[in-house]
Amino acid sequence: MFRSFAVFLMWLAFQSAFAQGFPVRAVRLVVPFPPGGSTDIVARLVADQLSRTWGQPVVVDNRSGASGQIGADAVAKAAPDGYTMLMGTLATNVIGHLLFSKIPYGPDAFAPVTMLATTPNMLLVNASIPVSTVAELVAYAKARPGVVSYSSAGVGLSSHLGMELFTMAAGIELLHVPYRGSSPAHQAFVAKQVNLHLTLVPNAVFSVKAGEAKPLAVASAKRAPQFPDVPTFAEVGYKGVEAYAWNGLMVPAGTARAVIDKIQRDAMTALKNPELRKRLNSLGLDPIGGTPEDFATAIRQEYERWGPLIKRGNIRVE
Repeated sequence: MFRSFAVFLMWLAFQSAFAQGFPVRAVRLVVPFPPGGSTDIVARLVADQLSRTWGQPVVVDNRSGASGQIGADAVAKAAPDGYTMLMGTLATNVIGHLLFSKIPYGPDAFAPVTMLATTPNMLLVNASIPVSTVAELVAYAKARPGVVSYSSAGVGLSSHLGMELFTMAAGIELLHVPYRGSSPAHQAFVAKQVNLHLTLVPNAVFSVKAGEAKPLAVASAKRAPQFPDVPTFAEVGYKGVEAYAWNGLMVPAGTARAVIDKIQRDAMTALKNPELRKRLNSLGLDPIGGTPEDFATAIRQEYERWGPLIKRGNIRVE
């Protein structure tokens, strides 16, 4: 028994020493979506801060496709040593398990490290249809069921599910056109290949400022500071239409807790950087932070929120 305890203490000492020396080489941060979206933006800002703290490169690796599943699966199969991290998202780590009949990784394939940032979605319309308010949109769509189209960053992402919530609440039928990421979805919208786009506030800021779109409503409990004159869906009669996206650091399950704790502490230091916080806030992103346990609790709450809604709406992807 004494020998077993001694071995356990040696193992703890080894884990601690390993974590103190981590990292001794480049770290890969996999973003399961294309460059340019909010997930990519957060990843690059945090990666830059961690690179400075660690004195080692933190390389952002964009691996898009299958609503984020391709990139997430690559991390799930990586060595659990902290050198491959995932930018976890609502889609890849919660919604995918609720929507898809088959998914290449299980819900316990990752260990949460820390929540990084959250941001709500905003409904935009371009000049392809003559509407300027949500009320006008609903009337226009009811007269043309299945004709008015919208682009999303992918099936099962917040931009898709948020619109599903809206169409159910408004009793309208829209044509969903999914793309592989927020950037191509937004480009199609700007090119007027689709009429509507529910996109994250950071993406909406650029498009609205450029005169490419008009904001109709924000899918959050309160108005976005960047758009103080744009009402929430609840304010225009559609209570409960809220769709946020979040990003958080995750590592493969089985990664040593000492390594997880080190990454978490250094990520928290990065999030406290005034310049980083200012940059995130300017883009409509709210820095969060917290412990691995906090992040795990938030994920469980997302399952509890979206599971019943998806079941009630019979939203499935085969």
